[in-house]
Amino acid sequence: MERLPGGLQKALTAGRWLPIIGAGISATAVTDDQRRPPGWKQLGKQLGEDLLGPDDAGPIDALSAYADTFGRPRLVERLSELLLVRDLAPGAVHQSFAKLPFDRVITTNIDFLLERAYEDQRRPYEPLLGESQLALQPSRQATRLLKFHGDLRHPDQLVVTEDDYDGFLRRSPLLATALSWWLLTREPVFFGYSLDDADLREILALLRERLGRMTRPAWAILPADPHDEAARFQRRGIKAIVLDPDPTADRAVVLAEFFTELRTLWEQEIAKKLQIRTDAASAELRRPAVAPQLALFVASRPLLALYREFVFQAVPRRTGLLPLGIDDIRTQDPGMDLMAIDMALSKAAVVVYDSGSGNSLSQSYVASRRPVDPAVVNVLPDLPQLHHPAAGLGPTVTRPTEMGTWGEAFVPELLQSINTARPSVSPPVLPADLENPKGTTQHQDLLLTCLALLEGELRRSLTDDETPGGGPQGNLPTVIPLNADGGRMERLRTFFDADFEAVIRAVRIRHDLVQNLRVDEKEIELAAIALRSMVQQRPHLLT
Repeated sequence: MERLPGGLQKALTAGRWLPIIGAGISATAVTDDQRRPPGWKQLGKQLGEDLLGPDDAGPIDALSAYADTFGRPRLVERLSELLLVRDLAPGAVHQSFAKLPFDRVITTNIDFLLERAYEDQRRPYEPLLGESQLALQPSRQATRLLKFHGDLRHPDQLVVTEDDYDGFLRRSPLLATALSWWLLTREPVFFGYSLDDADLREILALLRERLGRMTRPAWAILPADPHDEAARFQRRGIKAIVLDPDPTADRAVVLAEFFTELRTLWEQEIAKKLQIRTDAASAELRRPAVAPQLALFVASRPLLALYREFVFQAVPRRTGLLPLGIDDIRTQDPGMDLMAIDMALSKAAVVVYDSGSGNSLSQSYVASRRPVDPAVVNVLPDLPQLHHPAAGLGPTVTRPTEMGTWGEAFVPELLQSINTARPSVSPPVLPADLENPKGTTQHQDLLLTCLALLEGELRRSLTDDETPGGGPQGNLPTVIPLNADGGRMERLRTFFDADFEAVIRAVRIRHDLVQNLRVDEKEIELAAIALRSMVQQRPHLLT
């Protein structure tokens, strides 16, 4: 990661990367018997051998000659054989790339390894092969995979021969326009790309010609560079970044590790840009996953409105958790939404998944984003004529179709199921980096974590109060407010006693941090250390 310029890292975490995947990525996959598909140049050489033609014929020449000699149907069949389409499964590179929630990806590959990797990761995706699909409204949760040269299941749309390339942009002007717009607004980043694609080069050249100095830079990520490809990219106006200076480094290993590091960086940085309803909920998605405090509800928008009206108010008092709807997850740019949703699903203490109609996230996708212990409550609509597959992820609750009966059985049962699904054991101590924080970032993490634990204690104090407002703690808020009326503030003062001022100071600092306002580093450190002392005096918070 340290080899990426800071501006390119910021473009990633702002959701502005446009990955362009070439044949070099497919070449990293391996069959069970250790066979690999050929790269772009090797593919041309193997087809040339079938033709008994010259060894130095380029890939496009070889593909064109093969189609001219044996016909296009046989070319498609031979490509399927050489690319090992039936035998090849996504490897570590594809799997680690599929964990990156890009909203748009372009590939010139005609195989199906990316699609299978997305399926393995349960990530929603929408393949785009023709101009007519551009008119469809994209799903907020899905990756749009533009297969610029088609694929082997649609041989009439394949772009592999000279005839296919000649006039392709003229025959597909809307596709070229869409791609040009993406390149205008995003940072194109090439992986496994050989620069032999005349169409993409033509579009990039057109943008440079029209925009001049206002052209966004294009980047090529090379895992290693044994053949000095970086210089070739530079000559074509593409900035090359070599990840490993060792020319003999294993390309697949380097790329898989790189994609894993990309995701870690993305998660860390995007948390600062989330736009959530409350400071406490925003902090939950920023801080380390120690004793998580969120109950995340995943349902259609109309159902979430009902959950907010009939369920959310009871969640803090009956479970000690903060309720949050999946539609509350918002970012500064739609390109960051997929990572934000990923983070919310993985960091929540419990996910309540309603399988009613209109839910845009599949249950398998939600489960794939959860930790080893899924902690998912499945809500099934009371429609016996519909078949609901067994989830096997956690407790199941039936939601009555008649709203008048929600308060009698559904809501109490749902709250009990949330308590059942919630992980019961937290780390016995704070992680080492929070016990002995170094630097501003770790002090921020310590402050947010300790404050979340204290607010969790505050919510649990209301759990046993069956008549809110009737006891001395009945009107306590479920999160510590910045401004509260005198009665509530006095109750908070009574609850935290001598620690009250330190807690309120930390709440104000959290607000400024969540709003990305400047806070003095020493002030953060002192507040974090004070909260750590409070938590350590309350060992029950970490058990």
